[in-house]
Amino acid sequence: MNHNIYLVLALIVIIITAVGVYVTDSSYKTVIYVNNLGGDALPNGDYKLVVKILVNYGPLGGGSKPLGSANIWLYYNGKYLNQTLTNSSGIAVFYVKPGNYTLLFTIFHLERDVQVNGNTEVVLDYAYLKS
Repeated sequence: MNHNIYLVLALIVIIITAVGVYVTDSSYKTVIYVNNLGGDALPNGDYKLVVKILVNYGPLGGGSKPLGSANIWLYYNGKYLNQTLTNSSGIAVFYVKPGNYTLLFTIFHLERDVQVNGNTEVVLDYAYLKS
């Protein structure tokens, strides 16, 4: 009789563990958000392209922290245009004309195409422990 109770308890633990792994795995992902910040262009017609990098250190107690000194490259029409590093708040700013750009987050080997037709923010929320 005791063996049956242990078997049932073991099955319950396995089921709860499987559900927990599935839930945290589906919610813990690298995501890139693009937001329109609104506002007018600068007098020369440029818009701000604000890039922010957050590193998420895990679904179980880890938090998101800004990543400073991350190298970001900017391409326009497939050609290198500019690069900069994020500051201690994880933010880098480019001033660009309206158009289609590609951001290369060199440290993570990720790219994102962005259409700029106003002040734009791109946020990379990187899931650090996700392989």
